[in-house]
Order: sequence, then C-alpha cells, then structure tokens
Amino acid sequence: MLTAILIGLSSGLLAVESPRATRAVTRDDVPPRIAAFLEKCETSRRGAIARLEFELRGLKSRGSNTPEAARRIKTVEANLRSLRANKEPLVAALSFPPEVGAIGRLPLLTCHVDQILSDTEMLVTCRFSLKVRTVRSFRARLETIVRPVSFLVRGVPAKGDNEGADIQLLDVFEITGKHTYETVGGRQITVLVVSPFDMRAIGPYFRAMRISQ
Repeated sequence: MLTAILIGLSSGLLAVESPRATRAVTRDDVPPRIAAFLEKCETSRRGAIARLEFELRGLKSRGSNTPEAARRIKTVEANLRSLRANKEPLVAALSFPPEVGAIGRLPLLTCHVDQILSDTEMLVTCRFSLKVRTVRSFRARLETIVRPVSFLVRGVPAKGDNEGADIQLLDVFEITGKHTYETVGGRQITVLVVSPFDMRAIGPYFRAMRISQ
C-alpha cells in the first residue's frame, strides 16, 4: 500500500506560486488546519521510515538470495530513498472518528459504493480498523475491530462505478461538511461530505514546514 501512495504522490504536489508575493512563506504563515495536517504527514513519514528500516534489516540479516528477496530489498530501498528525501508529504489515512475539516486518504484507500447519486456524487461506506484493549481470562490484549462510516463523496467521477462494488480511491480528501438526506422509508440520515483536496495549494506551506524542522 505504501508503494501505491508513493506513486500517487508523484503527481500530487506541483510547484505553485507563494500565496504571498512580497516575501517567502514562513512557518508562522501556515494556517493551523494546514499545519496540523502537515505535522500528521510528517509523523506518518517517520513511522513509515522506521517500519521499512526494520524490514530491511530483517531481509538482509536472513541472507536470502532468492529473486523474491532481492526484488523486495530493492523496493524497500527505493521507498526509503523517496521518504528520506521528503520532497512531498506522505498523506496518512483519515483518523477515527472522522471530523469536519480533517484531511487525509480513505482508510485502506478503498470504499464500498452504496448509491450513485450523479456523475460526481456517490454514497459510500469506508471501514476504519481500530485497535482496542480487551480482557479475556484476566489477560489484557489488543484486538482489531472495524467501524463502518458513511460518506458522501463529491467531485470524483462516479460514472462507470457500480453500486455494491468496492472501489479504490487514491485521492487526498477533505471532510468539508455534513449532508442530511431522507431514505425511502422517511428516515433522516446525516453523513459526512468528502471532496478531493488540492495538494497544490499547500506547496509553499509544506516547504516552510520542512525548512523549519
């Protein structure tokens, strides 16, 4: 999945003009919402580096000479170079519970299409995996549970998608608000609205945050 995200980033952040024409953007110019997003990206990047370094050490310590191991080592090393260069933010998945204003990718980069409303709107369900602590036989343990969350996706071409299908969406999304609709049975349901987030807009802010680190 990391490889898919890194490939997606290659076209996700383009050079743009600074929003301030008279001087360079500094960390103090970064809006709090964008700063929080970029700090989460940085945490995600450092975590990914640590995981890949651990995997690489394991691969090399085993001394396997199989073609599969060699290919995996090459892939891990390439991903590490990209992450260490830090030329683009590594966007993490939306956190649970999702809130208005949050920016990130859909969990697992996939969703289930519940209903297509128009060529650019669809109701989907995403599944968030959470670690929770439980106690069994007087022993504490961590278990993974899944929490479904419904979203109204706007601004993504829905033409060609099939209701009931699971689709992959690599876009970076922003939760822009809430939408209430009425079911056939007359029940009112409120869902969060997500729309593609323009990564080009944060170029100067990303560079300012990077320089100040």
